[in-house]
Amino acid sequence: MKRARILVVDDDPTHLVCTKELLEAEGYEVFVHTGAFGATQQVMVRDPDLVLVDVNMPGLSGEGLVAVLRGRDPTRRARILLHSSNDEEALRAAARRLSIDGYVPKGDPRELRRRVAAVLASHGRAG
Repeated sequence: MKRARILVVDDDPTHLVCTKELLEAEGYEVFVHTGAFGATQQVMVRDPDLVLVDVNMPGLSGEGLVAVLRGRDPTRRARILLHSSNDEEALRAAARRLSIDGYVPKGDPRELRRRVAAVLASHGRAG
């Protein structure tokens, strides 16, 4: 069975490495992209099963990136989780407003693994 593919978009290189390693240990194929600019191209080229998007990025926020992804035919159906250290209630509201698959607070590896697995399982993809 083909491994699920995840694209992690974040402006923090340390966080990218940590998240990549954690998700690869779960059996996923993980790609990283630093910052929002160029991430749409990565979604089109990599065709990930899930995009994990940081909210607070310079230039174009995670919410702005999601709006761009939702506005283009090739990326409109991407499964997306916000991944941020923002207040959980604000993340929940943003995910609802953006009509995406949800959110994951940063700093809780167990919850990251659980929510990623749940989104992928709900769409017929596994690790």
